[in-house]
Amino acid sequence: MMWGRGIRSRVIHKRTRNCLTGVSWTLFSLYLIRVCRWEFFGQTPFLDHICWYFYYMVFITVPLLSFHAAAGISREQNSCNTVLKLAWISGVLLTAATATNGIHGMLLKFGDEDSYTHGPLYYLLTTYSVLMSFGVLIVLIRCCRLSECRSQIYVPLLMSGAGMAMLVWYNTVGGSPRIFDIKLFYMQDAYSLIVTGLWEGCMIIGILPSNSDYRQIFEQSHINAVLKDRNDTVWYSSVQVQSDEEGVDLIEHQKPVAGGNITWTEDLHTIRSLQNELAEANEILEEENDLIEEENRITAERLQYEIKNRLYDEIAAHTHSQLEEIAGTFTDTKTFTDGLVRSLLLGTSVKRVSNLMILADANRYLSSDEFVLALRETMENFRLTGADCELRQGETRQYPSGVLLAVYDAVAAAAVAVSGMCSAFSVSVTPDDDTLLVIETDAEDPYAGASGILNKAGIRFSVSESDGTQILSTGGAVHGLL
Repeated sequence: MMWGRGIRSRVIHKRTRNCLTGVSWTLFSLYLIRVCRWEFFGQTPFLDHICWYFYYMVFITVPLLSFHAAAGISREQNSCNTVLKLAWISGVLLTAATATNGIHGMLLKFGDEDSYTHGPLYYLLTTYSVLMSFGVLIVLIRCCRLSECRSQIYVPLLMSGAGMAMLVWYNTVGGSPRIFDIKLFYMQDAYSLIVTGLWEGCMIIGILPSNSDYRQIFEQSHINAVLKDRNDTVWYSSVQVQSDEEGVDLIEHQKPVAGGNITWTEDLHTIRSLQNELAEANEILEEENDLIEEENRITAERLQYEIKNRLYDEIAAHTHSQLEEIAGTFTDTKTFTDGLVRSLLLGTSVKRVSNLMILADANRYLSSDEFVLALRETMENFRLTGADCELRQGETRQYPSGVLLAVYDAVAAAAVAVSGMCSAFSVSVTPDDDTLLVIETDAEDPYAGASGILNKAGIRFSVSESDGTQILSTGGAVHGLL
């Protein structure tokens, strides 16, 4: 019973612990059966036979529970479960056959004056008990991962071998040796020593996991811990136990355990060092991030300057001829005065083309509303020539920015070409679903410059005449736009 109580506190696996506790109770029942047989029921044959049967049931139950305990810590659960089911079925059948021996007499056949003979069931039961005992060793060896533990399997064999030698002596000689007419041991003692010696040996070498060997754990581990009982008496202490008078780098923890408490300290020196290193690394990263942000800002500014320079170069190249013509009017006052309206139209063209080029650089498509805004300023300045001007707008649509830029150049070129040479100048934007632009004027041959611009941009257009009015149309149901 003391061994069973120790098993409850030492064995880690619940299934194994429960099975070994059952083994301890079963071994204890051997002594109860012996007392009952010799002290109470020895004179009653029927009850005496019942005690015999209980003896053999113990020899079935102990190996079966031991095998179940070993299977509980096995890595090969599936294969062990299959064998375990067969073992339990066989054990139950043998137990039932043992309990009904009085009916069939296949275990023991009783004669007169307490004589008996063994039947075939006795040898089957003995074979079952031996096989299950060897099965316990095989399962324990196979489930152990440490070769060092497997190489020390002789330890549990030697410990159980002492009980085996006692049992062989008992059965061979016919009883236990006597000293002063007192038996040194009984059969129950020998069998219990076999079982307990086997399991204790397995715990000693580590095949059966247990929470014993506290002293070795405390001596060889690097934990800073002290194990005390309820009276604060130190039982185990790690060699690594430290004290920190200032309490800066050590934090003390305490947890209750069975029969006392365990106190350990956590060294924060390494953690604090790592935190300091991380803080320094974060500072370096922040500085690097600031440098990266500044570099990105400078790169973005440089890119903006490059875009602006590129646009400026493109605008300068695009409007070079208009600006050169305006500059030519500054030679004298008369030339400047005579060409003032024309220069105003050219300046408006430069301004609006520049705006459209900036928008076109950022957008692949532009609204016809932007196109109308540019035309409106051109038409307002064209009225200074004394001609009747009209600007009509249909439904707002989206067009490729390059197309609108080229079409505006064509309108501006036509306006400059006919300035002072016509009495009417009309522009219609998106008058229908297919047409982008229609220009109408009464000047003669007004679209030479505009046609060249549209041809260069690849924009389809048509020129026609109706009642003396010259009409230029881009798009349309017949020609399309591009």
